[in-house]
Amino acid sequence: MGFFDRFKRKKEPARAASTPPEPAAGPTPEPDTSAVVLLGADVGWDAVAKAVEDRFGPRALASTDNSAPNAPAMTLRLEGVEFFCSRMPMPHPAEVYDLASLQEGLFSPQEREEMLAHKAFLVLAQKGGGRSLADKRRVCRLFTRLAGTLVRMEGAVGVFTASAELLISRRIYLRYAELLEQNWEDPGYFPAPLWVGIRSGQKGEFPMVGTWGLKEFGFLELWFLDAKSPWPELHEKLYLMSLFQITGQELYQNMDTIEFTPGNPSVFKELKGALFIVGGQV
Repeated sequence: MGFFDRFKRKKEPARAASTPPEPAAGPTPEPDTSAVVLLGADVGWDAVAKAVEDRFGPRALASTDNSAPNAPAMTLRLEGVEFFCSRMPMPHPAEVYDLASLQEGLFSPQEREEMLAHKAFLVLAQKGGGRSLADKRRVCRLFTRLAGTLVRMEGAVGVFTASAELLISRRIYLRYAELLEQNWEDPGYFPAPLWVGIRSGQKGEFPMVGTWGLKEFGFLELWFLDAKSPWPELHEKLYLMSLFQITGQELYQNMDTIEFTPGNPSVFKELKGALFIVGGQV
């Protein structure tokens, strides 16, 4: 069995001709996409516009709106897709989302403190462009390219992806943004760690670890229940399964089976809007 073969679900036996299989419904992503770039210092609106122009050219700035001096905005256009960007010269409001409540994410302890101490933020949003999985994937790739450009600015400290409730340090975001550039022409690549968080939890006496953010792409979240493998191995499995679904290579469903180890199948069981992966000595 090849390394990636273990992430392929096992197909059910063919049904009799008298009971043709029902076509599987495709995922229905959330059409809107957004994130927040956290700034350790208010870099100023001119610096934001310059970063965009330097990376994408002056035509990327489709329009600007300075009617609200404390919250200027611009519309950006990348490869025909429009994005909205606004600058807020204050910390992210805790009543909208309390970033200090996030104990898990992609950061070191020092990076977390730097992000929580941010002084201003940029709101990035794309409205209505992700109505199909292919469109959502394209929007998120362009979004990552744009956010990566802005988080590269002097004073930027990280990104908060609200749909995944995921806090990501500048260092890690830039790492995956660069990997995306290196694999831009590869349809099988997607920067899943920037869009799908990994959470831990407890179900009764059993520990759980799973995804948070696949729902944004129209999929059920994936959770391992009572898994015994080390955390790095579970993270790798969850990220790869997320990538395979987002790129259209796999679709995991209730009662499918998967063999991470030959001869030891795990079963997907749907419960309360999630797919739990049980058994298989994972």
